[in-house]
Amino acid sequence: MPTDSYVTIDGIRTRLRESGPPGARTIAYFHIYSGLSEETDEFAELVADRYRFVAVDARGHGHTEWGPPDSYTPGRYLADALAALDAIGSDPVVVMGSSFGAATALRIAARHSERVSALIMDDQPPEFPSAESKDALEKSAARQRALRFSDLDEVVVWAQKLRRRHFNWQITDEKARLWAEAATMPAEGPTLRFRNDPDSMACMANFCGLPESDLRPDFASLTVPALIARRLGAGASLDGPLWEELRALNPRARYESFEGAGHPVVFTKPRELAEVVRDFLG
Repeated sequence: MPTDSYVTIDGIRTRLRESGPPGARTIAYFHIYSGLSEETDEFAELVADRYRFVAVDARGHGHTEWGPPDSYTPGRYLADALAALDAIGSDPVVVMGSSFGAATALRIAARHSERVSALIMDDQPPEFPSAESKDALEKSAARQRALRFSDLDEVVVWAQKLRRRHFNWQITDEKARLWAEAATMPAEGPTLRFRNDPDSMACMANFCGLPESDLRPDFASLTVPALIARRLGAGASLDGPLWEELRALNPRARYESFEGAGHPVVFTKPRELAEVVRDFLG
């Protein structure tokens, strides 16, 4: 079973969720936007015989405290992640991330390669946040500020409807309930709300389309071994042209596609991804 510990980063109590042998090769993981570390529990168990897996809850997400409303920036997330690596130790580590967490992992691997032995990116296009996502982020922030659930059953229904529609989740109700238990916290009265801070979306929307959101220079400059994973199917974010663009930017990386996966692959196809990661890392 994973164990949780907490460190203080930039004044914020930050959760680290760890599995596997303490002395084994370390994978440091950074989750999707509005995600949390529990989304990797199944994957972590599948690789725990060989690797130490440490998932980091970003500021304003999961069991990490919320930050000031204007602190959810690409630069701050990167600084937080580097401080988390200091706490994790065991440099050089494998840095792994999904979606927005993959953007952070990429920046670490490209700009601090001495701290990284390999990079694993899960379903991240060459921009984050993209210019096209500004309106969606602002609307999501507004919705989440008001969103409340009467009980966990309602959260499960929400996940199985909305995450299936937008993220192509094809998961059991049991798995959706485990996710719902981890992703929510008490709100006013008997209601529940999601753990992530809506201001994280509103703040990040300010960076849509700006130079800070362009991952191409970092991706092209990678010198460490890299595994790039994507989902295939409805709503896939790395479609043909974007996938080929990444391959052209860095032909040295290994590219793997997962048919029928949702977003992120680590949560929706953990066994299949674990097999590829074990082969990639050796």
